[in-house]
Amino acid sequence: NIVGDLFFVVVLKTGVKGAAIATVLAQIIAFVICWIYMIKRYELLRLSWDDFKEAQPQMIQSMLSAGLSMGFMSSLINIGSLTLQTAINKLGQNIIVAHTAARKISEMFMIMFTVFGQTMATYCGQNLGAGKYERIRKGILTSILMGWVWCVLCVITSYTIVPAFVKMLISSDNRNVIDTATLYLRVDSLLYFVTAMITIIRNSLQGIGDRLTPIISSGIELAGKVVITFTLVPLMGYWGVIVSEPIVWVLMVIPLIVQLIKNPAFARGKNN
Repeated sequence: NIVGDLFFVVVLKTGVKGAAIATVLAQIIAFVICWIYMIKRYELLRLSWDDFKEAQPQMIQSMLSAGLSMGFMSSLINIGSLTLQTAINKLGQNIIVAHTAARKISEMFMIMFTVFGQTMATYCGQNLGAGKYERIRKGILTSILMGWVWCVLCVITSYTIVPAFVKMLISSDNRNVIDTATLYLRVDSLLYFVTAMITIIRNSLQGIGDRLTPIISSGIELAGKVVITFTLVPLMGYWGVIVSEPIVWVLMVIPLIVQLIKNPAFARGKNN
């Protein structure tokens, strides 16, 4: 995608249209390569018409339930972010540019959390089916620990070379923009430890059959961002935006931790 963006936008100078084309092409090429690799490397994953005829209604229902739950959860998260963005758009051009750059870097930092979360959803589901509850408990705790190690690296980066990253993204020496984006990252990165727990636990609960708690947690995020948009941001300006996510993260993680501890699969892992 990055190579495509550079080619279409920088070389061919096609602007936003080129970026869109590059993104779609990158996704198509990635899909084809992954599909070919899967077919050639893993015989178990080669599909035939018989595989679709043998699908069991109970299995379809279970997969549909998990998919809809995850999709609804993601929708709530994105709606909350859009709501907060409406408040940011009223704070001026410099703030918008700074926040956009900061969010790009923040998304790069959080890619690892997403990977851990997706991995744990599959890992927990497989071990639940196998009845290996001790592996579920150990896997979740180990994943959180690895996530925290990554958080330490993110904090170190935020307090050292992040200004250079921001300057590179905005292609400008605007000190106000660079300092604002850096402030956002330095404050929020200190709470990435909570974000790592949210992503890992939320997906793990999905994997062990808890469809409701992750949605409730995402609903808290949506509600929190809506409230902050109309309260803290008008009172505190961009500082309201900076503290919004840490506040929401702390509120979100509470029901997730409580339900994880109460979940039979996680609790039984301790006894084994």
